Amino acid sequence: MAKAIDPKKGPKQSSDTKKEGIFDSFNIDYFTGGELPVMWVKRISFVALLVFVNIYYSMIADGKLHQIQKEKAALEEDRADYTTQKAEYMKVSKQSNLEETLKRYQIGVSTIPPTKIIIQVNKDQ
Repeated sequence: MAKAIDPKKGPKQSSDTKKEGIFDSFNIDYFTGGELPVMWVKRISFVALLVFVNIYYSMIADGKLHQIQKEKAALEEDRADYTTQKAEYMKVSKQSNLEETLKRYQIGVSTIPPTKIIIQVNKDQ
């Protein structure tokens, strides 16, 4: 059962046990006189806003850098593909490669050079 409190004594107060919170170590009452001036609040909130804006734009810049790196890698891959395809086309278009291809179809290489056909056009008309 609950004990009755003696009204003469009042509740027990222990003055020797002091609990310190995490913010008690940052006590600035000595500098501010117990109140935080409005001017400080305005300045602190403005600086906090600037810090958040800086963090936001640095995150955007990092994202753009990653995107640029991806695009550079894709461009290098496309360049390598282009170079490889160009080399393959050059190899296929060689005369020696054409001879091998024509042999599969039992067609020989012509030893007679092509003849040039010249057409004279009247420029008066």
